[in-house]
Amino acid sequence: MLRKAVISAVSVIVLLAALGSVLYVGNATPAVRPISTAEAAAAGRPWVVKMHAQWCPVCMMTKGVWSRIEQTYDEQVRLVVFDFTNRATTAASRAEAERLGLTKFLDEHGYATGPIVVLDGRTKEVLAWINGSRDFGEYDAAIDAALNAPAPRGAPTDPG
Repeated sequence: MLRKAVISAVSVIVLLAALGSVLYVGNATPAVRPISTAEAAAAGRPWVVKMHAQWCPVCMMTKGVWSRIEQTYDEQVRLVVFDFTNRATTAASRAEAERLGLTKFLDEHGYATGPIVVLDGRTKEVLAWINGSRDFGEYDAAIDAALNAPAPRGAPTDPG
């Protein structure tokens, strides 16, 4: 009887480990269009930042909504993915944040995994922080609000 229980328990553990491995591999870091240093420095288009880790359950859950954000807004906003899966990806994300001028954002909010954050295109301040919602409408409304925000008086606009 005990042997049967142990075999059952080990089987469940092996099954869960296999399922976890499949989910981990299937939650690869999304690749986004590179942003040039000049484009990053220009005021204008909002930033949409995905805080990602391959092991993050929220990241797995919102994979589809991120794909839809990419399809809908790729040419209208600056899409960035910061990956905190391990030390190497975290260091690469830190370097990318520095290159893009997003160090302050990363210092204040970094290393959280799961949220998709909308930043003002001029100030790089957080306009929306959405964590774990699978409702595309919530992201759509936040991004559209950022896109339609009026520029401050006398501020140059970014035509691209």
